[in-house]
Amino acid sequence: MKKIKNEKIKKEMKKINNYLYVFIIFLALGVLFIAIGIFENRQNEKSYIYLNDIIENKSNEENAYAYLEITQAPYSIAKYENDADNAFYIVFDGRYFYIAYLSNDVYEKLNVEGLEENPLTIYGTTTNTPDELRSIALEAYNEGLEEEDQISMEDFNSYFGEVYLNNVSLKKLNSTFFIISIIPFTISLIFLILFITKKIKTKKTLNKLTDEEIDQLEKDIDNDKTKYYEKYHLFLTDNYIISFNHGLILLKYNDLLWVYEHNLKQYGITTAKNIFVMTNEGKTYNIISTDGISKKANQFLKEIISIISNKNEKVLIGYNKKNETEIKEILKDNQINQ
Repeated sequence: MKKIKNEKIKKEMKKINNYLYVFIIFLALGVLFIAIGIFENRQNEKSYIYLNDIIENKSNEENAYAYLEITQAPYSIAKYENDADNAFYIVFDGRYFYIAYLSNDVYEKLNVEGLEENPLTIYGTTTNTPDELRSIALEAYNEGLEEEDQISMEDFNSYFGEVYLNNVSLKKLNSTFFIISIIPFTISLIFLILFITKKIKTKKTLNKLTDEEIDQLEKDIDNDKTKYYEKYHLFLTDNYIISFNHGLILLKYNDLLWVYEHNLKQYGITTAKNIFVMTNEGKTYNIISTDGISKKANQFLKEIISIISNKNEKVLIGYNKKNETEIKEILKDNQINQ
């Protein structure tokens, strides 16, 4: 493929790289949110205090960041009727028993063999243990024990402490930045797809042209009669429509059958206006996209359609039933004649 020399074409081709730059910016933003989330979690980990220390040295402080090293599979004791994803458990760290409120996912990770040799750490915040939960925990602990080995409510704090470890509340808190990161990652993916699509379409179009056709194209663009709508990435030369709206689109006026304006509406309000053209092969191209509000944009649309119709007097103008029916007949005849 011959190298493009025309500065206007090169400028339009460089603009495609803007999609790559936007992709990189939003990708970096997504990574930043992930990094902030990881940093916050690590900072929180540094401020975590072992639950037994909170019980013994901090007078069972509530809403404190705490952790436990679990050496035995948790024992389920209770759950809320309207909460199928979380439950209360009695847990053991090798020395003392505690009560913990865990999600099903965390429980599955702890419900494994070998914890005694390889304890797993869980994190959470401390919450005061209500009387009803105390009674349930005592009943579960005493079940199957001889009467002399059972404990009473007076002994509860000595065995379990006044607070339990709420792992579920911490899980919701720490996922915030990871959830937010989905937004910039999604936007970055969209712009990456746009960049790749435009690059491929542009390269494909240029590869079809001979050196002589490229020379003629560059001369046409530099012609004083050529209309260049820089804001909308569109050239209207004597011989071609050259659009960079969705990658490079190169069309001859004589190959066109139909040109019409298409309005995009949301909630009854026109938010975008486009010009579509159909070739004699039945292919449709969007050659220009504008906003649906400004008067200047509407003037450009009318001007562009007028120029195209003057270049090809046979082209059908406007989207309506009559033109739609006529186009179907023309395309049908073209297929028969092929």
